[in-house]
Amino acid sequence: MRNIIFILGFVLSANILGAQSKAVVLQIEHRVGTDTSTVGIEGVNNLGNPFKLNRIQYYVDEIILIHDGGSIDTTDALTLVDGFNVTSINLGTFALDSLESLRFAVGVNASLNHLDPTTYSPSHPLAPKSPSMHWGWTSGYRFIAAEGLSGSTFSQSFEFHGLGDGNYAHLTLPTSGTLVGSDTLMINITADYNELFRGINLGSGPISHGETGGAAQTLHNMSNYVFTSSEGNAAMGLTENISVTSLYPNPSNGIFTVESSKAGSYEIFDVLGRKIIEGNLSKGLNEVNLTARGMFLLRMRFLDRTTTVQKIHVR
Repeated sequence: MRNIIFILGFVLSANILGAQSKAVVLQIEHRVGTDTSTVGIEGVNNLGNPFKLNRIQYYVDEIILIHDGGSIDTTDALTLVDGFNVTSINLGTFALDSLESLRFAVGVNASLNHLDPTTYSPSHPLAPKSPSMHWGWTSGYRFIAAEGLSGSTFSQSFEFHGLGDGNYAHLTLPTSGTLVGSDTLMINITADYNELFRGINLGSGPISHGETGGAAQTLHNMSNYVFTSSEGNAAMGLTENISVTSLYPNPSNGIFTVESSKAGSYEIFDVLGRKIIEGNLSKGLNEVNLTARGMFLLRMRFLDRTTTVQKIHVR
């Protein structure tokens, strides 16, 4: 019996020591190809279109650490990233041993996207900025703002301002990070802005503001091609919107049917970001009832941590 107690005590002690608290820091290195990203830096996308960047800003939100066999910790970090300066984000202190992957979203989640920016202190990422990152209460924040010059002689101006709850998506980067000393875990990732314009013809100086077109394409590229880990791992791709098979009818008289392939929960917000109702989703058919009329945002979170947001209309 004494030997059994000793063995159990040893195993428990080993597990506790293996999951010591560590300060976790995320650092983003900004590049254009192999060059450090700076104002006026020249790049070229996969179509061979040359460009110069004059502005690159975007929000990083809902940063999640996946570690020790699938354990999940969600941080409170929301950061406005400037693509011309090294970004260092203190994520907090967590009990973890082995980091497996990093997951985050590019944009501002629906519960914050439609609030009044003037209510924040000037240093807050969502406070008014110059140049502005806020599009308006209904549309919310610019998730990304990318501007510069293009064309063979760099005589064309381009702008991509991507936004919209439907474009809010997470990406996952497999990475183990680097232990600094015994109590700090550094997570280093690289953003290559050549990939930001993948598949976009920059030759004529396109201007795209909103939720579709080139603006939406830049957000898609951010979630799939721009980021790599220090180990060289690329994003594992989008997992948003795969859990919901359909939502109908939309518009409706207030009764919606959500057909979901996974269990989870939902929240409905008005255009000012106020939560109206919430509830649970089961696998299969779910009925969601809303008595108020107008435009709303339906956010669904699933047990595997995927999230999807859809606009709904009650007539």
